[in-house]
Amino acid sequence: MVTRLDSVMPDEWRVIARLSQARPSSTAEPMLDLLRTTESHVVFEADHLTHQLQTATRAYRSDADDEVVLAALFHDVAEVFAGAGHARVAAELLRPYVRDEVYHVVRTHSDFQGRYYNQYFGLAGDAYQGHSTEPWYDLALTFSDEWDQASFDPAYDTEPLGFFEPMVRRLLAHSVG
Repeated sequence: MVTRLDSVMPDEWRVIARLSQARPSSTAEPMLDLLRTTESHVVFEADHLTHQLQTATRAYRSDADDEVVLAALFHDVAEVFAGAGHARVAAELLRPYVRDEVYHVVRTHSDFQGRYYNQYFGLAGDAYQGHSTEPWYDLALTFSDEWDQASFDPAYDTEPLGFFEPMVRRLLAHSVG
């Protein structure tokens, strides 16, 4: 019986390694489960799951590529447990599965969204300008202005989670690069 890592014998580690390699390595199901938990967090007229589905739907309907749609779907997934740090947490969850520019858009999306509300919390509304020289800046503006900030509308024709699940499973099955 193993009660401490420093007592595991080399043969036991080899068995664990073999079992780990035989197990499917998809991150999709745990990530989808995490996404579903955001339904309990309500902001304005929409719960967070609906908000993220709307953001992803808007990105998809704007012909964004799949990595950007994935980012839109999961950009606020950590808000229920990470609060103000949710953007960084969500970005790190997605980092192995998206290209660098998409990672940075998710990581900094609160800076861009802050233009709409930071002044009400005593925070700088121009934090996003610190990213103006980045190659992903225009994508971040589009993400914020056209998709994220507009996605709290319960009447919007939002695609259901099932619509995005095949894409999520495909993208989260393999890391980028």
